[in-house]
Amino acid sequence: MPQELLLEPNEWCAVQRSEWDFENTMHEDDDEHDIALLRSDEERVDQFGFRTALFVLAVAFFIAAVWLMSRPSFEKCSALENVTERNACFDTLRSDLLRPPAKGPDIPRG
Repeated sequence: MPQELLLEPNEWCAVQRSEWDFENTMHEDDDEHDIALLRSDEERVDQFGFRTALFVLAVAFFIAAVWLMSRPSFEKCSALENVTERNACFDTLRSDLLRPPAKGPDIPRG
């Protein structure tokens, strides 16, 4: 059954029906449409594992962003009005930047 589309006030044009039927998506007498809903236990476990991994990754990125925002930086220290707080911030920043890396080769100082 073609649908009609109004082009101008008194002019009609027939529009072809789409191959996708969005109005009647549930067929009670047809078992082919229920196949997508049936899943094996392995697929459910895989989907759960994938979603869990994505959730853990999102939480890790959130924690990393909060950690990076809370660290002192030159801009944050420069923006402080109080001289005592600014100097304490610069001291903290200096000690963080001069700290040796947690992992890696031992670099001799000399």
